[in-house]
Amino acid sequence: GAIDFRSPANYVFLPRWMMVALGLKPRDVVDVRLIHDVPPGSTVKLRPHSSEFVKIGNHQAVLETELKHYSALTKGATIPFDYNGIRYYFDVVDLRSAPRGEKVPMAKVQDCDLAAEFVRPKDQMKNKKKK
Repeated sequence: GAIDFRSPANYVFLPRWMMVALGLKPRDVVDVRLIHDVPPGSTVKLRPHSSEFVKIGNHQAVLETELKHYSALTKGATIPFDYNGIRYYFDVVDLRSAPRGEKVPMAKVQDCDLAAEFVRPKDQMKNKKKK
């Protein structure tokens, strides 16, 4: 884990995966805001990019374990999980808040009883033909 969280004034150090996810390059200027009112999550729907993940015998347990590494999720984000040396990607399709199950754009994951569901993997979706 990180030993030191300090950085020079007006600088933020991000892990490589986060920079890739946000489409950032070193020294890019970004606006960072602290959000205090993120609701706790109750349900998340994830779309695996590959149907290979759902072939794992205990994929639900793997998913629940890997979700514990995230503090919050955002609808529309793509998140990676590593399992047995393979990286799997998932799109966050839907998020619901606790306790009423309202649709939300962002939800806390840590310290929540979050139910995770899968929708059809990306590689099994039929391509719609444009007319």
